[in-house]
Amino acid sequence: MRWHRLGWVLCIGFLVGVLGSTMNAGAQPETKDLALSFGVDLPFATHIVAIQKGWFKDAGFANVTTKTFTAGMLAGEALVAGQVQLWTPGNLPPISMYHNGIPVLLLGTNCVANNLDKLVVRKDANVNTPQDLYRIKIGLLQGSVSTAQLHYLAKHYGLDEKRLQVVNLQPPEQLASLVSGNVQAILVWEPWPYRALKSVDSKILHSNISYFEANKGQRVKISDNRSVFVASEEFVRKNPKAVRAIMQVLLRAQRYVAEPKNLDEVLRLYSEFQKQEIEMNRAIWDNYVFDPAFDEAYVEDMERTAAFLEGAGRIKKRTHILDYTYTDPLAELDPSLVKVKGRWKP
Repeated sequence: MRWHRLGWVLCIGFLVGVLGSTMNAGAQPETKDLALSFGVDLPFATHIVAIQKGWFKDAGFANVTTKTFTAGMLAGEALVAGQVQLWTPGNLPPISMYHNGIPVLLLGTNCVANNLDKLVVRKDANVNTPQDLYRIKIGLLQGSVSTAQLHYLAKHYGLDEKRLQVVNLQPPEQLASLVSGNVQAILVWEPWPYRALKSVDSKILHSNISYFEANKGQRVKISDNRSVFVASEEFVRKNPKAVRAIMQVLLRAQRYVAEPKNLDEVLRLYSEFQKQEIEMNRAIWDNYVFDPAFDEAYVEDMERTAAFLEGAGRIKKRTHILDYTYTDPLAELDPSLVKVKGRWKP
């Protein structure tokens, strides 16, 4: 067993070394400028480690900039406008945008959320059963993954979704409104639930695990959220070498952040870059699994989210996720990671 583990470590080291090797001159990206959309949550550990270690520059991107957004749809608009070249949202916004005529592509899957998205409720709201949700106001960002989560929560517990009082708020506004009492609950992704629990006397009522009194501790999946890498069709067609270089760097960084021995360094680099407290990021780290594989779980999460959007009337004539998934760059880097092949071709 000891030699087996040693061999695995050596194998990973070899792969990281290969991925980190300097590309030859003929493989240099078509552009030296790269703008990345950013959020304030831990999926961006991948990008930050790559930036801080100089891996993007090693791959030929001399000018790497970041633009921070509090929600995925806002970053998607910047992608369409050409202000950023790589967008890393949850999976709902790009599915919605693609089906509304905006030519975006899925290039990779960054990390899978375990219990990332949480329904946090003020304790003084006295919410103990699903039916108690009817009498409170719930802050969430309409059009985000939280919209689908509320739908699946209501569906599972037999609630009339139309009777739920939803207030459309950005994550920072959700936190402020929960503290002030203008809303009694928020449904949002980390780190906002962590901050809410620290800021107001509140409790987690649901994630992918129920904390309702009647079924406390039961796994009830309401979230299909995963962090994905998205680019515009135009950028991918015009910059094939740049796309390959981006995916090469991201894969190297994903493997680095997923390695337990690197956790302290990753948390330090991330927290310093984001100017966040490292204790918070350590506390919520286990919500994320950095897994670059295109597999059946990817298809299931994406298709279930698309089905929600179709059922809600937000998309028509649903297209299968693999039709706008481009797996060739990742397959070139590591074929074993592409267990299901995307159908899009440049």
